[in-house]
Amino acid sequence: MTAIQAPAGAELTAEVIAARSGSNFLTGFACLDAERRAGMTAIYAFCRVVDDAVDDAPDAATARAHVAFWAAELDAVAAGRPGTPIGGALRRALQRFGGDTEALRELLAGVAMDIEPQGSADEEELRLYCHRVASAVGLACLPVLGATSAGARTFAIAIGQALQSTNILRDLRPDADGGRIYVPRTWLAACGVEPAWLRGDADPAVYAPGGPLAKLCERLAARAREHFVAARTALRCLPRRERRALVAARIMGAIYGELLTRLERRGGDVRGERVRVPKLQKLWLVLLVLVGARA
Repeated sequence: MTAIQAPAGAELTAEVIAARSGSNFLTGFACLDAERRAGMTAIYAFCRVVDDAVDDAPDAATARAHVAFWAAELDAVAAGRPGTPIGGALRRALQRFGGDTEALRELLAGVAMDIEPQGSADEEELRLYCHRVASAVGLACLPVLGATSAGARTFAIAIGQALQSTNILRDLRPDADGGRIYVPRTWLAACGVEPAWLRGDADPAVYAPGGPLAKLCERLAARAREHFVAARTALRCLPRRERRALVAARIMGAIYGELLTRLERRGGDVRGERVRVPKLQKLWLVLLVLVGARA
């Protein structure tokens, strides 16, 4: 049997992958102890290299081979024989905190949907995609964070949907430039939006307040808000110990909630620079969560 060629990054440690990313998610790890931070870094790094393995592949066949490589590595992790530094870090996290690789297999199914993107036909397909690439990651993190109740799972599923909906709203134009449109086709039709308009080069009236892009963005923002509310509701029902255990996820939620607010102010004008939360604002949000002033 021919060995599957390792994708770029397979030789790197989880810490190096995380340090290179500059992701919002890393901000939430700072409040964790060293062992939990290492476990979360391993999960994050796996998610990062899997996503990059598809995004950076020169063609669909290579992307499928990359996904197969990481699927085989998950099998090796489960068997106790990881072949990459990231796989080794995952194995150590599983041994220390329990859990399994099943949620990360869902992530692989999610990124595989991006290899030959068809987009979402309707909201149910959007829900499935968000679950695979975001909520499943949250579920994988729960044992490391120390919150494994049914209520914690409900929180993880809801916050994943909220974060991914926010990501989709933020990246409407760059995704469209890359041939990917995650907004359901039923929504595009209902708002009178042509897919090509998401690239930002249509008539300026398309992007004006009250225009078709504004209506589409409002609908996507409302979906994100709905899931943020569901996540906060689930969080309030958890015992104090689990709420404290989920502080890293709560920090991510606070940062992405601020990002969503900024995206709502942008409206439907997707032609400007990528919307970001400034570093000082992130640090302020971390403080608010840590002192209990934010959920």
